[in-house]
Amino acid sequence: MTSSTWASDVQWKFHDPTSRSTYTVDRSTGTGAGSYTINISSGPRTDWWTTAPGSQPESSAHRTTGPLVYQTRHISSCTSWRLSALVSQPGLERFQQTTLFIQRCSEEQSDMAAQLWLKAGVENEGGRQYVGVVATNPYSDWNVSPLPKRKEHVQTKVLIEIEKIGPDVHVYYTLQGDEERLLLREKKGFALPVQAEQMEHWRLGAMVCGPLSDATQGLVQEWNWEVLPDSHHH
Repeated sequence: MTSSTWASDVQWKFHDPTSRSTYTVDRSTGTGAGSYTINISSGPRTDWWTTAPGSQPESSAHRTTGPLVYQTRHISSCTSWRLSALVSQPGLERFQQTTLFIQRCSEEQSDMAAQLWLKAGVENEGGRQYVGVVATNPYSDWNVSPLPKRKEHVQTKVLIEIEKIGPDVHVYYTLQGDEERLLLREKKGFALPVQAEQMEHWRLGAMVCGPLSDATQGLVQEWNWEVLPDSHHH
């Protein structure tokens, strides 16, 4: 079963090509209008990842099976905006991840074929957790930064912020309980407009997947999308 809700007249949608994933979306309490809590339970061996012909160890991969809860927004290419949330990943298996997700697509594209997307969140690798970003245009690159080792019975939560300023995207992270906002990725020219002041179509949401796992849970809290002032700089 899946569930859906409406937010400020924008419908939540669910991409689940395996038909074995579920989700819930609820308004967050005490964090103001437009903030949401998203739970996703992924089915087996899901992922978002694209490689070039000849890439090693995997050539010409094109996976878009990770369950994605999202809104579609129509936004001017000149508009600056931010997507933010607290993300956590309770799993222990390699590559299990909880992420924020953005994807630019054409108005006609009803599937997930558009190869301009970015995911940013918490992922397991080498027996520990990292914050990481995968940016795809048209092929995926990946960068990570290690998180402090988990304390027993304490779930690590990280504030992830994705900011689009003109054609550029910046990703920041802040550890829960910390005030230091750290730059994780600066991607110049990631979303060059097709033409000036064009209305763009963006899928904005949350995605949980586990490429090697039979099932993966993920929690996204205080999910929020907002337009930034014209004078905003990173």
